[in-house]
Amino acid sequence: MPKRKKTAFKLPYIGIDHSNGYDVLYNEKGEFGVVLEVKNPVLQYAADPGNYNNFHQLYVNAIKILGEGYIVQKQDILSRKKFNPKSSGEYLQRKYDEHFRGRVYTSHQTLLVITRKAKPGFYTYSLKQINDFTQSIDKVADLFVRSQLPVNALNQNQINRYIRQILSMNFYDKELCLNNLLAGDEQLEMGDSAVRSISLVNTDTIDLPQVVDTHMERSDKESLKGFPIDNMGFLFSVPHFKTIIYNQVIEIVPQTSTQRKLELKRKRHSGIPDSANNMCVEDIDQLLEDIARNNQLLVNSHFNILVSGEKELIQGTSNFIESSLFQQGIIPSKNAYNQLELFRTVLPCNTSELKPYDYFLTTSDAALCFFFKESMSEDEISNFQIRLTDRQGIPVKIDPADLPMQTNRINNRNKFVLGPSGSGKSFFMNALVEQYCMYNKSETPRWLMDVVIVDTGHSYSGLCAYYGGKYITYTEKNPITTNPFAITREEYNIEKKDALLTLISVLWKSAEGKISQVESDVISNTISAYYQVCFDELSKIDRPCFNSFYEFALTFIPELIQKENIPFNIDEFRFVLKKFYKEGEYGSLLNEEVDQSLFGEAFIVFEIDSIKEHKVLFPIVTLIIMDVFIQKMRFRSKQRKALIIEEAWKAIASPLMANYILYLYKTVRKFWGEAIVVTQELGDIIGNTVVKDSIVNNSDTIILLDQAKFKDHYDEIASLLSINEHERKKIFTINQFDNTEGRGRFKEVYIRRGASGEVYGVEVSLHQYLTYTTEKPEKAAVEIYTDRFGSYQEGLDHFVKDYENSKMELNRFFSLVNQLGIPFGEKKEFTD
Repeated sequence: MPKRKKTAFKLPYIGIDHSNGYDVLYNEKGEFGVVLEVKNPVLQYAADPGNYNNFHQLYVNAIKILGEGYIVQKQDILSRKKFNPKSSGEYLQRKYDEHFRGRVYTSHQTLLVITRKAKPGFYTYSLKQINDFTQSIDKVADLFVRSQLPVNALNQNQINRYIRQILSMNFYDKELCLNNLLAGDEQLEMGDSAVRSISLVNTDTIDLPQVVDTHMERSDKESLKGFPIDNMGFLFSVPHFKTIIYNQVIEIVPQTSTQRKLELKRKRHSGIPDSANNMCVEDIDQLLEDIARNNQLLVNSHFNILVSGEKELIQGTSNFIESSLFQQGIIPSKNAYNQLELFRTVLPCNTSELKPYDYFLTTSDAALCFFFKESMSEDEISNFQIRLTDRQGIPVKIDPADLPMQTNRINNRNKFVLGPSGSGKSFFMNALVEQYCMYNKSETPRWLMDVVIVDTGHSYSGLCAYYGGKYITYTEKNPITTNPFAITREEYNIEKKDALLTLISVLWKSAEGKISQVESDVISNTISAYYQVCFDELSKIDRPCFNSFYEFALTFIPELIQKENIPFNIDEFRFVLKKFYKEGEYGSLLNEEVDQSLFGEAFIVFEIDSIKEHKVLFPIVTLIIMDVFIQKMRFRSKQRKALIIEEAWKAIASPLMANYILYLYKTVRKFWGEAIVVTQELGDIIGNTVVKDSIVNNSDTIILLDQAKFKDHYDEIASLLSINEHERKKIFTINQFDNTEGRGRFKEVYIRRGASGEVYGVEVSLHQYLTYTTEKPEKAAVEIYTDRFGSYQEGLDHFVKDYENSKMELNRFFSLVNQLGIPFGEKKEFTD
């Protein structure tokens, strides 16, 4: 066996110099450049083709700013990392961290290297040339910043680390170790890894598609047909890789001399007429026409995919990349025996080592179509964050309220949630509420949050018990009461008056009834007169409440209708409202003061499932709870607040209540709060003007779960929720991607803040699942543990421990615990 020749790997640099705010990297040929960290502007799965076109135009402009003699080297780096979050302080969030810790994911970063070519001959330092260069960099950076894309110039230490990361093909470890390189015809080897360079252009032939766009559209699945993706988006799906560097190089050649060469070449080919020469003439004519007509630049282009992976798996990885390119009409080079040379050209500011056969001549517009344009979801920087997952199953922090308000993406914090049964709606809402309340348990909270929920299905009983909240179930013996008439002179205003007008109208006519203008004015005048008497120091009204208002109205209204000679059915009014007076059937509802302890509770659930079919009580009790929330808002001025109305919103979605809903939405914003309406019934929202005018139009955040069941009626939903075509495409990707491998059970959710939205995953730990579950057998099994061990945390820990020791399927374990009636770990003997 011949002895292998050992050669030192020589870096192609002479040093780094600081000039005009930039650390400038010089190579051995006198070329110099800067390394900029940038961000691709197209968010993955954004569904808007215009975003790809905007990226394209941005780089077209950047190239025109730079001009001849510059090389643009864009490098998109994908690397596989393990998720390792900082441990959270709150119990359920710590379990969330543990669920995801160690999960492998793909990270992405983009670096832009702009190099100034050296003039032929002996190199001489020119201060003017350096100043011109840094001014050009400033212009390009300004172009990016004006497009809301941050630019960060790497300093000397960062450049050195970046070079070491390339040399080790390691962008995932903090500590870097350089291995010896073994260069072969097909790959390089370093340690236990192999590295392959896959060039998009063959040295002999250029096999590229005749027509290329800024993006492509998916056609692999009917539900995803027409969905726009990056031309190189397949790189996110490459299997078994450790690091991928997609090296994209554009050299802006001398325009005049290059055009002359093309014209000369055209003449040569036209002089010998045959099919091949005629095609060549046509291609040159088309190229020159594009340059002249569209003011495009001629450029030399080079594209190379550098991929590292385990030696045993690298062939499969390469095959995937090559087949993905082939599907786009690109046949990569089969003669890339210069693996070491191609590897070296990936180093920043070292494109001078590319040979003429590594380039192909085209227009800047065409070359930029092969640039990688997408970026991945990142944490939003804010003090108010919740965690969901991105589409690959890694937690990502988003701000559902404050940051969008600060950036004018939304004008209010209110939310409208729509999802059919089984779509994960309750699961998502539990995850949202859990994170809303988690800081209440912190010793040093960033903020405190009050949550009031109106529920009709016991969806939040577990979470309420976990947080030690107040769970109030409506019964005949213990009705939910309040006194909405108990207001001070300072609190009395037109909005409060309108709220009382709505309440009295509903008491009289029911939620679905109609009230005439005369009737409305009579009640309004009665309210005004009532409080005028109440606020009089000599008033005989001891205490404002429904009883005293009822008595006052029965005296005042007859006098008013006689004086004004107007029609008003006082007998009907007296009879219908009598059941809410003193010893009437519902005499306590509007006369007993609200439980004052509720004002100090951070988490309250009003469960009114028992009266959801009661046409009289359902809307009135819902209004009472909303009034309690409004009182609570005024009382708890230092806390954030959220009112969540599940299916109970139907009780108030009538024209008679429209003004009250508007009053609630207007008031909640003043007191650092938000209203969230949650529904699953399509028929209840389509055609309901109150839903659109009072709820949807005042909810700048729209949250949608899986909409596949509504697909046949989606034009109506899209119209109601103002969903454009791009957002619609995004919505119908919910639960459609092949992204389940290596993940627990999850559902996806679309969250639109303002005009655009994103799709996230709702995936949680087993402890959180047990807290959120709405399945009665599962809730019963969990309660056996929490009751036995005295706290939710202890109960959950023992449940999970017993479940893992049992080696059973989860459903079987639930059944067994319910059958035993005691924790599984305490059983004396059980025969399956």
